[in-house]
Amino acid sequence: MKNFSKSKMNFYDTYCIIVTFFPKQQKLAQVVRSIAANNCKIVIIDNTTENTEFKDLPDHHVIRLGKNTGISYAQNVGIRFAIEQGAGYIWLSDQDTIYSRDFLEKMLAAAIDCRKHGINFAALAPVYFDTQKRSPQPFIRHNPFTEKFTPMGGLNEISHSIASGTIIPITVLEITGLMQENLFIDWVDLEWCWRAKNIFGYRIIGVGDVLIQHTLGDGFVVFLGRKVSIRSPLRHYYMVRNAVHIALHSRSATIPIRCEIFVKAVAWTFIFPLIAPSPKRQHLRATLTGLWDGLRNHMGQKSLT
Repeated sequence: MKNFSKSKMNFYDTYCIIVTFFPKQQKLAQVVRSIAANNCKIVIIDNTTENTEFKDLPDHHVIRLGKNTGISYAQNVGIRFAIEQGAGYIWLSDQDTIYSRDFLEKMLAAAIDCRKHGINFAALAPVYFDTQKRSPQPFIRHNPFTEKFTPMGGLNEISHSIASGTIIPITVLEITGLMQENLFIDWVDLEWCWRAKNIFGYRIIGVGDVLIQHTLGDGFVVFLGRKVSIRSPLRHYYMVRNAVHIALHSRSATIPIRCEIFVKAVAWTFIFPLIAPSPKRQHLRATLTGLWDGLRNHMGQKSLT
């Protein structure tokens, strides 16, 4: 990683990086306005293959990639741009996450609290309300396997978080490196959190007093009494492949978690096609291909056609 310390960093100058892919204009406008109300810089990284128009939005900077490069690559483009501008913090966001007007104020206050208590954090994450499942989602910790727990007010030590709503100091990215681009999509945020935590000794902190609205997946089904998010066959491919990659070929996760996610990946290979809408053969073909590519560490963008 290049030395970012050469840039003039203002530790309270936050850049929000929004990655878009065929966004719905009305929804995106709502998202950007909620972010703009927090008085930060806004950078839109557009992964859309067509020339998307960004109309009636608050002040923002757009970087058009002209094709789908994957969320990890797009995030890195935005992060590097923010670094060049002298950012102190990165705020990652999806195109469908809504924030309160005091979101950033509360998150930066949590950053100050962390420093007061000597907590060397890599990322701060809010609680998120899943608009598909219509409920706040639990925080997750590893002890040594995955445990879910109800967020408490204040600072909660967690193992990882989704990318959207995450606040990351630039100085941390200088040490850990950026997002792993060959994952393309899925597991990108988890891999980075685990890398920061398990390899570089940072802590991931969930801020229990801050709530965001986030849409995860394309809907859900109830399976064995649990609400399970459903995605496209291609997304199921990446979920299985990248889980196997992290389990077998990465050192970011701990050994118990690598064993756990490998077992999950094998189970998902057959569960996703079972619970997914028709045509189920497409989902099965996608997950079997993902399992095979993960075993042989065949990474990067994938076409299932």
